[in-house]
Amino acid sequence: MSARADAIPPSSLGVPDVDVRGSDFTQAAGGFAAEHEDLAEDARWILDAIAALGDFAGTDETANTFRQGYATALQSTITYVDALRDIYPGIAERLAGMRTGFDVANWASIQSLPKVSDLPEFSAPDEKPNP
Repeated sequence: MSARADAIPPSSLGVPDVDVRGSDFTQAAGGFAAEHEDLAEDARWILDAIAALGDFAGTDETANTFRQGYATALQSTITYVDALRDIYPGIAERLAGMRTGFDVANWASIQSLPKVSDLPEFSAPDEKPNP
């Protein structure tokens, strides 16, 4: 690369700074794998904290309407959080696969480079006969 190209960091051009050797993919995969359980635990903690508030809506008709709407929204939230949690292992697996893909592509690139043949054999210079 030219000195000028080296002086411009890719991130300043809007290009993500990704380690094509794969370690960024491995770290991201590990993060998604860890978040798989953390997301479910955090969501459960929040929902339990709300449930611990008790019957905060009251008992009149408006409160009953609220309670029904809240129960529907709560069920939707649980469904969405569970779906998101369940997709995390697949994301982690795909990120790990991207590392493998980069490694394979890199090796394929190296293999496709022109081969350097053995050096030619040079013969000894012809000796001139003595006069």
